[in-house]
Amino acid sequence: MGALIAPTPAVADTGFQVGAAVESFTPPARSTVGVASGDPADCAPDAVLRSVYNGPRKFFFEEPYIDQQGSGHYDLGDPYLDCNGDGRWDGNFLGGGSDAPRFYSHVADDIGARAMVVSNGKRKIAVEVLDHEGLFNVYMDRIRQRVAADGYHLDGIFVSSTHDESAPDTIGLYGLTPLTSSVNAYFGDYLVAQSAKAIEQAYDNTKPASIRYAEAIEPANLRQCWSSYPYTDDQLMPTLQALDSSGKTIVTLASVSQHAETLGFNGGSQLDGSSGYSLEQEKTWVSGDWPHFFRSALESQYGGVGIEMAGSVGSVETPEVFSGAISRTPQHFVDASHPAGCRTLFDPSGTMTPLGYYSETQTLGQGLAGAVAQALGSATPSRSTDLWGRRQDVCVPLTNALFTAAATAGVFAERPGYTANCAVRSPVAPNGSTSGNEILTQVAAFQVGDGEFIALPGEVFPFPYLRGFQGPSDMPDPQYALPPWLIPHMHASWRFFDGLAEDMIGYIFPRGNGVGVPGENPTANPTADSTDRFGCGHSDDSESANSQAGDLLGAAQVDLLDRHHSHPEPIEQGRYVMPDGSLSRDPLGHPEIKCNVDTTFSPVGPATGVWRTDGSVLKPASWMSLSGRPQTVPDRNTRGYMAADGSRHWLAVFDEVDAPAGVTPPG
Repeated sequence: MGALIAPTPAVADTGFQVGAAVESFTPPARSTVGVASGDPADCAPDAVLRSVYNGPRKFFFEEPYIDQQGSGHYDLGDPYLDCNGDGRWDGNFLGGGSDAPRFYSHVADDIGARAMVVSNGKRKIAVEVLDHEGLFNVYMDRIRQRVAADGYHLDGIFVSSTHDESAPDTIGLYGLTPLTSSVNAYFGDYLVAQSAKAIEQAYDNTKPASIRYAEAIEPANLRQCWSSYPYTDDQLMPTLQALDSSGKTIVTLASVSQHAETLGFNGGSQLDGSSGYSLEQEKTWVSGDWPHFFRSALESQYGGVGIEMAGSVGSVETPEVFSGAISRTPQHFVDASHPAGCRTLFDPSGTMTPLGYYSETQTLGQGLAGAVAQALGSATPSRSTDLWGRRQDVCVPLTNALFTAAATAGVFAERPGYTANCAVRSPVAPNGSTSGNEILTQVAAFQVGDGEFIALPGEVFPFPYLRGFQGPSDMPDPQYALPPWLIPHMHASWRFFDGLAEDMIGYIFPRGNGVGVPGENPTANPTADSTDRFGCGHSDDSESANSQAGDLLGAAQVDLLDRHHSHPEPIEQGRYVMPDGSLSRDPLGHPEIKCNVDTTFSPVGPATGVWRTDGSVLKPASWMSLSGRPQTVPDRNTRGYMAADGSRHWLAVFDEVDAPAGVTPPG
C-alpha cells in the first residue's frame, strides 16, 4: 500500500479541550522467578518455584504449576499453586478464535487501552476503547471507580472493546473444558489499572482543540464475509479527529464494523510470506489484530493517538482482501473458504491476499486506514460544542442454557447473576459460581459536538438497528416485528455505532432471526439446530444470551435518546421505485439473497424514486445513507432520502403494505 496522504488541516476555532493517551496492558514478560519479580501470581519461596512448580511461564500472571505432561504449558490435572484461591489455574489463555484453549506464547504488538477525554467547559467525558474480545461491565465499573478514587471527576466514562480475538481472556469461555473458566484474575486487575491510567493520562493531557468529522467507505477490494444470515453489513466508517490550536492531531477515532479475528482462527503449517512464521504459530500470538496496523498507519501520518472503535460487527466476519475491486452490488450466494467462515454475496476479483499477520492482517488494517485518511481530506469542522452522555440499565433474561450452566460453574468469574427483574443480585463465590436467570447490562449514548454515538453491549448484527432490505418473508421466523430503528432517534450530523460497549452479553439480533439459541425452544428444537428454513446457518445463536435481547436493548436505547431529543426524525413506510416503475424494498434490486432459495440477485436498480404509502411518488433531492449522510446514488448503504430543505426521511421497508405492482417513475 502506498503512503497515506495527510494534508495539513485548516484549524477551526477551538471550542473544546481534548486529551488522549494510550496505556499498554500487554502481560509483561517474565525475567525473574519468585516474589521479587513483582508478579502477583508468584506466591511461594523461590526455591520451591525453581525446584517443584517449575512449569514454563513466559509471562506475568501465570500461576506456578508442575508440567507433568512435558507439554510446555499447563494441562488439566497438573498440580498448581492457587495463589488467589479462585479454584482454577490462572494462566495465559487467549479469548475468542478457534481450538480453545489457546495459550499465548509471543507478543506481536502491544495491546492496551486508548482513551480520549473531551470537555466543552461545562461537561467532561471520557471515551475509551480496549483491545479485548469484549469486557464485562463489572470490569468497566471498576475502571470508573478507580478513576474516581484517584481524584478525577468526569461526567461520564464510556468504555468499549475492539472485539480483539488475540488478547488475554476475561470472559471465561476458552478454558481447558467447557465448564472450566479461562479468566485470569491477575490480568483482569492489571487491565483495570492500566485502563484507568489511560483515562487519567488523557485527562491530564487536555488542551484547547477543535474537532472535525468525516465518513469513509471501506475499500472496494474487500469481499465481505458473514457467519450467519441475514447478510447485511455497514461499509461506512464515521471518523472524528481532534486538532490542537496549532493544527497538530491529538486523536483520530473511527468506527469500523469488522471483526478483529485474522489470527485467532488461522492455523496449520502454511508460512506467512517470508516471515518464517507459520499460521499455527501466529494463532497463539498476543496482538491487536488488524486494528494495530490501522491505528499505526493513522498515527504515522497524523501523529496523536489512533483509536479503532468496533461498530456493528455481529456476524460480519473478517473480509477477504483481493487485488481487484469487488462489486458493491450483491451478486449471488457463495460459500467461500476463510478461517472464520465466509458466506458471501460477491465474486472475487484478482488475487486474494494470503493469510497471516504480515500479509492479510497488515494489508487489511492499512487499507482501512487509507480509506479513512482519504475521507479526512475533506473533513468538516464541528459547528456545535454540545457534549452530553447517558447510561441506562437493562435487565435481560438469560435463556441460553449453556450460559446458565457456565455461570453456575463459575466460568464467567466476577460476573453476577440476577433475579426479580434484576432487583436481586446473586452473590459470586470465590470460584466465580453464581445463580439467577437474568443479567444486568447497560446501553449508553453520548455526543461530542456534531458527532453522536450509540453504545450497545455486544456483537450487534447490523440488521436490527441499522436496518436492511428484508421483509417478514425473508426472516427465519416471520411472526416477529423488528427491534426499534435506532439511527432515526439520533439527530447529530455524524452518527457512530459503538459496539461491544458498556458490557459484553454476546450476539444481538432480531427475535425473528433466533433459530438455535440453546434452551430457548427445547420441545421443537431440543438440539438447538441453528439451520433456518432457507438452509442458512446461524452459528452465532449459541453465543447469544437471549434472542429477545435486541428488543429489550433497543427499547432502552430509544428511551434514552428520546429523553434528550424528544422525538425521532421522520420514518415513512414505502418502497424504492426502480427505473422500470416496479417497487422494491432494496434500492438495487431483488431478492434478498439466502442460501438454498433466492440465491441470485437481480440488479434492476439503482432506484430513481420513492413510493410512500399515501400514494405519493417523489424524486429525492438526495439519497441518504444508513448513518443519515447525503448520497448522490443509492447503494446497499442507503436507508432513505433527504428533502430539499436538508431534512432526513427514513424509509421503512420491512412491513407488508398495500402497494401497487408498479408506478410511473419520477422524472
